[in-house]
Amino acid sequence: MKAEFIARKSVFGDCGGRLFLCFLFCWLIVPIFIGIWLIMRASSYRLYFYPDKVVCTYGIIAKNEEQFRMTTIVGVSLQYSVWGRLFNYGNVLVDIVGKWGVNTMGIKRPHELKQYLESCIARQNAQNIQQFITN
Repeated sequence: MKAEFIARKSVFGDCGGRLFLCFLFCWLIVPIFIGIWLIMRASSYRLYFYPDKVVCTYGIIAKNEEQFRMTTIVGVSLQYSVWGRLFNYGNVLVDIVGKWGVNTMGIKRPHELKQYLESCIARQNAQNIQQFITN
């Protein structure tokens, strides 16, 4: 089954401060390797959104995959920092019924993820209304 939406982490959002320090002290060889590791770690993080679940994959050497059920979403909001507005990344805060175990901090193009989640809310509301009418 093909994912309806794929979200990725931003390198600047996930490790921006540490990455800046690595480049600031780039005359040392160790911060260069730490910076490369941070970039690779942020680029390997992906969120695949399906109608009924969210699949989170991450890892550089060892690949990890976590699946979360898509429960009832109540609301979605965004948080941008100054750097986030410049480099187009932000935190997507999801209000749901139950527990949201998905890390949506430092996501690239967060407004697109917000639009997708709002369309999920509209779909859930339409299903609830249809279910209410049939009962």
